[in-house]
Amino acid sequence: MLNVLAYIKKSVSAFKEIAQEKIIMKLTAFSLLLCAGLLTGVQAQAAPVSLINAGFEENWTTQNGVGSNGYVTFYYGPSGPNVGWTFNSGAGVAENYNTFTAYQGSRFGLLQVGNPADPFGTSGSYLSQSFSLDSAAAVDLSFALALRPGYSIGQTIAVALDGQVLNTFVANFGWEVMTLSLGAMTSGSHVLSFAGTADLAHYGDTTAFLDAVQLNTVPMSTSPVPEPETFALMLTGLGLIAARARRFHKS
Repeated sequence: MLNVLAYIKKSVSAFKEIAQEKIIMKLTAFSLLLCAGLLTGVQAQAAPVSLINAGFEENWTTQNGVGSNGYVTFYYGPSGPNVGWTFNSGAGVAENYNTFTAYQGSRFGLLQVGNPADPFGTSGSYLSQSFSLDSAAAVDLSFALALRPGYSIGQTIAVALDGQVLNTFVANFGWEVMTLSLGAMTSGSHVLSFAGTADLAHYGDTTAFLDAVQLNTVPMSTSPVPEPETFALMLTGLGLIAARARRFHKS
């Protein structure tokens, strides 16, 4: 009879140890997973930033002037409710013609010559658009750039964010897709601008064409702060891991 009772006690004790081991294992696994999550963070998704008429396809109601060589017509300073961009006197929009077509669609922006001393000044050749970010983010820019065929080379385009020039790009014959990191940006309103920098006296009549402007937020890793209860469970699990390590070392 005594042997039977002893066997039952040992069995109960064994079951308790097994149950405790399972709880310890679950807490340990939970703690390790939580620590891994805090270390690696949560990966945010890339998202496009809204621009109006990014491909210069929308119709306009008025323009500041029109120029043509018999093959292509330049519409300088177009404006209207869906145009999106603000153009100064040397910038505008053109349409597909016999020796050149848009990167996308049938229209593209143009930047004719410019003012290297003050690209975004009143005598420059530039276009710009305001955009907004709902929250702080890192943003990348891409756009298609080409040099007007059959005319002078030398047009270089300056890209500016909020009035600060970030980089310049040389326009070549044929469309090329250019990319630029605009860096970490705060929430709220910002201004993206493009300007020609080749002056007429040194380079002659040189024009760059612009199309397919895109802004995208860059995926960023964020580390969430756990709730107090979750943090307590994590510490408990880490404590159990330390205790098991000490027991193993002693044995």
